[in-house]
Amino acid sequence: MTLSELQRHLERRGLRTTQPRLRLLQFFAQTNGHFTPEEIAERFRLAGEPIPIATLYQNLRVFSEHGLVGEVIGGGGEVRYDTNLTPHSHLRCNGCGTLLDVALSLPDLHLQGQGHDWQITGARVELQGLCPACQLGPPFLPTPTL
Repeated sequence: MTLSELQRHLERRGLRTTQPRLRLLQFFAQTNGHFTPEEIAERFRLAGEPIPIATLYQNLRVFSEHGLVGEVIGGGGEVRYDTNLTPHSHLRCNGCGTLLDVALSLPDLHLQGQGHDWQITGARVELQGLCPACQLGPPFLPTPTL
């Protein structure tokens, strides 16, 4: 995306255009994955474009509230920001903590018992297992699930 496209994207969401927001939106447009704020800050630092951590946290919160980035809880309970905004599920390795986006074909959900009168507007599914590398490696210590 060009800078003008990124700027229009922010404006369509009702957000003021600032340099940190443009840089962060450009980062998300050019990467794929699930990042902690510290990992994002380190990437900016290594690129020679450091961003103050308070500014980063504030803009990640705003982006999440406005649907520009998703949130997922990592294996250690940390918040990770997901660049993939298309409907998807996650596959997490209990050994190394790798987190992958996966597409699942789910049947229609029909709740029975408590909650049967709710209108379902979305679902999050996380599958857990062992990645191929952890299956071959030494015995693993499972990541605690919170």
